[in-house]
Amino acid sequence: MSLASSEFTVFLELARRSDTPQGNYVNRIPLYVTELSFNATKTIPNMGVPFSGAIRGESTNLAFDMGLVQKTVSVQGVLLDQEIIKGKNATSGDNKTVTLTAFELAQLIHSYVDSSSFQDDQNVNKLLVFYPSRVDNSFNMRTANKAGQTVTAEEMKTLDIKDVPLIPWNWKNRAFDNDFTLLSGNTTNSPSTAFDILSKTSEHIGLEGFIRSFTATFSGTEFPSVQFQLEFEESTVISDNFFD
Repeated sequence: MSLASSEFTVFLELARRSDTPQGNYVNRIPLYVTELSFNATKTIPNMGVPFSGAIRGESTNLAFDMGLVQKTVSVQGVLLDQEIIKGKNATSGDNKTVTLTAFELAQLIHSYVDSSSFQDDQNVNKLLVFYPSRVDNSFNMRTANKAGQTVTAEEMKTLDIKDVPLIPWNWKNRAFDNDFTLLSGNTTNSPSTAFDILSKTSEHIGLEGFIRSFTATFSGTEFPSVQFQLEFEESTVISDNFFD
């Protein structure tokens, strides 16, 4: 199936994408996904107060919420014969468009996981997951549908989910909730693009981090497709190549 006739909502993005911000699919690997799991595990030191039980007849604990959270995404899906576009600079004439078998695509992703953050052409540093959203960054109902046509706030409330615009998944708060948060990068006076509607040519914040694990299963009963599982962990990865 060609990319032109498909509407993907999950992508792996290569670090080289920052040098080639052209088109929706350049230096991105679109994925056919059957299941997504988002997990946020909070770490809060919880300590008992000495003698609290002896004095009050009931023990007391003190928890210190220091904002430590591990955020991961589990992806399950299927790889098929698929077209990808690779580029190394901002000139579209230098792009290479190829169609890989499911097995080649599995090997390619494995080779990228086996790489490091120093190789921009091999480093998968972002996961993009687009989902339907009725509410904008300012906590107002959106006034445009998925096709960009104007709708009222009341119409948006009951709009068919297939017509609701898509935005990229992240763990950020809307600007409406950030007025008293320092260094959030997303306030009503200085909004970010975290809740912007999907555009085929725009860059999106998405989830930056690394692939923790990737598993591809070759099965005779599923031939010529390949089942896969992927674990992506959000993080700020040190990527400066001190060998260069």
